[in-house]
Order: sequence, then structure tokens, then C-alpha cells
Amino acid sequence: MTSSLTDRHMGSFKAAYGPLCESRPGWGLVAALPWDEAVFGFPVSDLRLGAEPPTVADIAQLREALASYCERTGSELVSVRVPAPQTRLSAVLVGAGFLYVDFALLATLPKLDPASLHETGFTLRRAEPADHEAICHICESVFQFGRYHTDPNFPRELASRRYVQWARRALSASDQDDVVFVLGAPGKVTGFMHVALHESSADLRLGAVASGSSLGFWLYTETLRAVHGLGVRSVSTGISAANVRVMQVYSALGFRFSQPELILHWHSPDAAHLIGKVRRA
Repeated sequence: MTSSLTDRHMGSFKAAYGPLCESRPGWGLVAALPWDEAVFGFPVSDLRLGAEPPTVADIAQLREALASYCERTGSELVSVRVPAPQTRLSAVLVGAGFLYVDFALLATLPKLDPASLHETGFTLRRAEPADHEAICHICESVFQFGRYHTDPNFPRELASRRYVQWARRALSASDQDDVVFVLGAPGKVTGFMHVALHESSADLRLGAVASGSSLGFWLYTETLRAVHGLGVRSVSTGISAANVRVMQVYSALGFRFSQPELILHWHSPDAAHLIGKVRRA
């Protein structure tokens, strides 16, 4: 299973970023995520750290700024990404109440060579309307990774719903550069991959095989073969380092890993939909 669902892929759902703390604009910008709110039914937000992120001395003020922001906007959590080497900054965020939920990597294949791909005997095809229900069922039932799934305070049903809605949007997209490939006969899909094409590059955004299937490696292999046939010469995707099985697949296919990031969530003490919330001092 792979997912590369980042805020830059939210289509018409544009987030409006503004300073988290007006008196400390260097801390960064924060915004509610309209696409996720539409899926979950309540606001969640994203913090993009600035050039002068908070320090140890700012922990109390940072906690107050987050609480004030969530109270104003109704956001139930605020997510943030931190480059893995910046351990001091991560410690500051944890001190302010952020919880580590995931470790993200960028996987890239800069030179796609079909000659290096194993022959699989499987044929990948573009999804048809008869496949939609099966694809959504896979999304609903198999995903275990991604920052919402690995957040112990976030309802798993909602985390899976996000992937279902993502698949529905991809399947209904009118953009010819948005492609959903599938393995299996119409209506009997065993795996799918949503790919975004841009000139000679491809972004593998969301993919999985049905529960109990052993065809994951072949799904990725045939996806690379298919996109090469469409003129793609380089491939990238974002993955969770916790998803060791998919990391092994990408490694076997020659992908490189870079840009390690910690993903952390701050949960509002007033959140009505989260579970297992921790009372803050």
C-alpha cells in the first residue's frame, strides 16, 4: 500500500494560510484543510513552520497560540512536518503537546528503465465504472498507514473514509493526467494505483491490493511499465517509513529514499470527535 496524499494535491480545496501567532510571524503559517474537513465533518489544520520556529523558551506561548487558534477555528487537531535531523525543534513541539504520529519519506526513481522490470504475466488496465465499488472497498478495508491511521487519537473509520473519498475523486477526475490503473477483471479488482502524470514524470499517489492478496509487487511493477508506455521517465511518491512492506517493494524496484520528515499532531483539548485525548496542563 502506498499513499502520497499531500496538501498540494487537494485540487480546488485551497487552504488559506495565516500566522499562527501574530506577534511571532516567524513561527510559521497555519490553515484549516477544507478537503479533509469535507471528509471528516469537522476542521483539522496544517502548520507550516517558518524561518524562525519556536524554541524551548517559547513552549508555553506556543501551546497558548495553538489552543487559541483551535478555539477560534474549531480545529480538532493541527499537524506539522519537521525535517528528521531537526531533533531540537521536534523536542520543542513535543514539549508544547504535539504527538509523533508518522515518519515520512520521499521515494524517487529518477530513471525508469522498463528493461529492469520483471515479467509478471499480469495486465494492468485503466479503471472502468464497474471497478469503482471494488476500489472503494479496498480503500475502506486495507490501509493501516498514513498520519491519520497511525494517530491513536483519530477514529480509524474516518481515516479510511479519507482514502475512499480520495479514490472517488480520482475515479471521477476529468483531467487526462489523472489515471487510475487496476489489476483484475472488471468488477473483480485485486489492486489499484492512482497516478498523476506531469510531462515525463509520474507521482504514485494512492495504491493498494485487496486484503489477503500477494500481488503488491506485481501491481507496482506493472504500474511502472504502464507509465513508461505513456512517456514517463521518472517516478516519485511519498510513503510512511512504518510501511516496511512497501518500502521493500520500492527498494527492489530501484527507488531511492530521501527527505525524511517527522509528522506530529497537536490535539485540541476541546475536540469532540477524537478519542483517548490527553488533558493538558
